[in-house]
Amino acid sequence: MSRKPSLLASALKSSEPETLPAPRQPSAEPKAAVVSPPLPQKVEPQGGSYVPPSRANKTAKTHHLPPAYWETLEEISFRTRDEKGKRVPQERLVAEALNLLFVKYNYPQVRDE
Repeated sequence: MSRKPSLLASALKSSEPETLPAPRQPSAEPKAAVVSPPLPQKVEPQGGSYVPPSRANKTAKTHHLPPAYWETLEEISFRTRDEKGKRVPQERLVAEALNLLFVKYNYPQVRDE
């Protein structure tokens, strides 16, 4: 009985280049570099172009704090409800806390949109 060809072997064989290009020899005469102005680039978020509406025009920062801070924040978020009876997100609680900090140090509060 004949044996089937291995799919892995055939895929590896097809991905290998058949011929290698000859290495380029540097020319004896140096060429003048052509400098063109940089093209304007469209700035897109890393990891793709889709941004959820809840994260539009916002940035993320990471802060390294003891676990007690994060546990307390989670507990407050779990137990606190808004006017519609929904849980208050941690982002909104952090924004409120930052506004209280700004007031303490005589900086203007940031208004939520």
